[in-house]
Amino acid sequence: YRRRPDVSAIVHSHSPSVIPFGIVKTARLQPVCHMSGFIGDAAPVFEIRDAAGDASDMLVRDRPLGAALAASLGASSVVLMRGHGSTVVGNGIRQVVFRAIYTEVNARLQADAMRLGVPTVLTTAEAENSARTNDGAMHRAWDLWRRAAMPEPQ
Repeated sequence: YRRRPDVSAIVHSHSPSVIPFGIVKTARLQPVCHMSGFIGDAAPVFEIRDAAGDASDMLVRDRPLGAALAASLGASSVVLMRGHGSTVVGNGIRQVVFRAIYTEVNARLQADAMRLGVPTVLTTAEAENSARTNDGAMHRAWDLWRRAAMPEPQ
């Protein structure tokens, strides 16, 4: 939060479709659909060995490791954590949940596409414009997810 005053919500997950993109150096997580434009050009990867050495338990347990993770995130919306998962940031709970869900969706789509060939990814402009559009319409997805999680009594 100190490094990113624009961030007021964070989701950390062990998303099974995302983890491979943090452990395979030749496969970068890039936006392949309009719902994932927030990924930008590609999600950075936090290599904990660079900050903790090669004998850590892979957990961010102290301020220096937290600072190293924040440095890897930089200005991005999502950072992959090698062998661990991802951390997604946003300006509020709706945005960060949307981004966390679509990070997983994008990873599945990209991995499926890579089995067929080389995927076409969003350009920088497509990613920026898609992210801006989705930020203005994410309440629709939020309302759907909220109703699914907490159906109204009949």
